[in-house]
Amino acid sequence: MTATPSLAPAVPPARPPAPRPKSVAFDIESPTSADMASPARRPLRSNATDPLSDRATSLLIRRTLCSPQLGEKSRDSQVPIDELLPPLTSRNDVDLQLYALLAIIMREFVQSWYSKITTDEHFVSEILHIIAHCSRALEQRFRKVDLESLVLDEIPDLLDKHITSYRISHSPIARQPVEVDPREAYHAMCPLPHLAPVPHPDCPDTISDQKENEALYRQLLVQGVLAILLPTEDLENPCLTSLVEQIFSELIIGNVIANKASQPWMLYEGICITARVLRQGNDQGVVVAETQNDSGGPKVDVKGRRSWSVRSMFLAVIQLGMLVVASLRFITTALVMASSLPARATPLDEKEALLDHDKSPPRSSDPVKAPILSCRVWTCLGNLFELSLRMPWLDGFLSLLQYGAVNGPGRIAGHDGPIDR
Repeated sequence: MTATPSLAPAVPPARPPAPRPKSVAFDIESPTSADMASPARRPLRSNATDPLSDRATSLLIRRTLCSPQLGEKSRDSQVPIDELLPPLTSRNDVDLQLYALLAIIMREFVQSWYSKITTDEHFVSEILHIIAHCSRALEQRFRKVDLESLVLDEIPDLLDKHITSYRISHSPIARQPVEVDPREAYHAMCPLPHLAPVPHPDCPDTISDQKENEALYRQLLVQGVLAILLPTEDLENPCLTSLVEQIFSELIIGNVIANKASQPWMLYEGICITARVLRQGNDQGVVVAETQNDSGGPKVDVKGRRSWSVRSMFLAVIQLGMLVVASLRFITTALVMASSLPARATPLDEKEALLDHDKSPPRSSDPVKAPILSCRVWTCLGNLFELSLRMPWLDGFLSLLQYGAVNGPGRIAGHDGPIDR
């Protein structure tokens, strides 16, 4: 008995799956969803890790300057910093930046060695109180400064002398082979003890001597300022005062101002940043104006030169006349109303006038304020632009107008005159 094998029906070979057609919506949708989700996460991550944010600055100040003796109050992030630390100035936003600078200085140059000696944090708090006392006293003294005389007369006078001495030192009278170092000539005309001797690359001793003299001058300057600002009980602690002197003279004036802020590369970087910010603002304004012009309607191209007609000339003359009349009216009104304005006085003079009811005769030693047109700022600008060499006729004409306005009939630009007020 033989078994006949059963014949199974032929099965067609399996066909490979057809490739899935690419969907345009699928390819566009997936990156779009990822892109929509990623911007939502990135700001959170950037805000949490941004070291220049106010939150990071506050954390640095709390971690460095808020001592553990304050207890849980210092660890509570809801308590503002101005309640934990003494105020440095009258503005909280300025105090935040100043405390950040002090936190970096204290962490790098004080706590780095003081924490190895003891765990007591009262020493750091005492230093902060002395610095806060000095900053508040300086702010009070700055409010009593006559800013008009300082900005318009004293600083331009110093700058004018510097410009004149610089030009004289760089234009020597002697001829070759006699050579004069411009720096030595300048220091001979303007001797400065903290910049002497003039450093030479060939003589390393002059470089080290100049640095030592500059450091000694900074210490003497800070000692004189602290003797005026600090009370007597704080001056009796030589350890704290010497450390505060080193912080001000070496870390703040020496490292921050002399070695960083006054360097040419730092000034150049600041100018570049300012120009970049101003350019971005102007570019945004141009873009907004272009979008408004595009949405307003189609542009009309005007070809050919602008033809000057009698009508346009007549309108231009009328506009010029109206401008002249408005200017004369403004000047006349200002001169008439100037008599009712208060006299020029410093904040210190105003405070003394309110407190002192007894009329005492003025002392001859009191300095008399110069008129605005007689300040040294105008001479400094003329010297800076070399107006007497480039345009001597204009320099003479302006000098004649200045003399006539200050000392001429009516003295309209004299001290407390209509223009001076």
